[in-house]
Amino acid sequence: MKSSSKPILASISKSKTVLAIVLSISLMATGCSAQWVSIALADLPVLIQMALNIGTLITTLQSGNQISAADATAIQNISAQASKDLNLLRALYNDYQASPNASNLQKIESVIADINQSLPALLQAAHIGDPVLSARVAAGVNLILTTVTTFAALIPQTPLPLAMQKVPHPAAIPKASDLKKQWNQQVCGPVSNPALDFSATGCTLK
Repeated sequence: MKSSSKPILASISKSKTVLAIVLSISLMATGCSAQWVSIALADLPVLIQMALNIGTLITTLQSGNQISAADATAIQNISAQASKDLNLLRALYNDYQASPNASNLQKIESVIADINQSLPALLQAAHIGDPVLSARVAAGVNLILTTVTTFAALIPQTPLPLAMQKVPHPAAIPKASDLKKQWNQQVCGPVSNPALDFSATGCTLK
């Protein structure tokens, strides 16, 4: 009897060890979210607000010049497209966080590629007449594109368990506070001619 009990005890001990390892991995996976996903989800609300604020630039320009209907429409189109794409991107990041799989990852990459194609095309086609307004809109669009491109660079080349996913280049990580600061300086900051400055209302991010 004693000899026959040894394999059973050994099997129980081995099962407990395997169970402990499985539980440990499970806790790591549930307690540690993917860093690259968390970064995007922290920054995307700021980018979405930037996209919306691009549409308000036509009302905050204090140049005294008449904004043409074509310019106003072009700027509104850029704002609407950027807002739509960024909201979709945020939804996809949330989907991936809930269900990290190759299909959801591919959707994220596809939307990022679309953003990097559609926004520059809309900006190029806009031909905004007022040079200051044109520069402000371009600065806002470029800030969005630069940040989204950083998101793409942070995506792991192969899908990994959430607990194993790391950001490869920490120095390239954009922070929400930094994005707001850059927006306020590049898009809403003063210029040499006070008559061309923007009103703070509807432009700056806090």
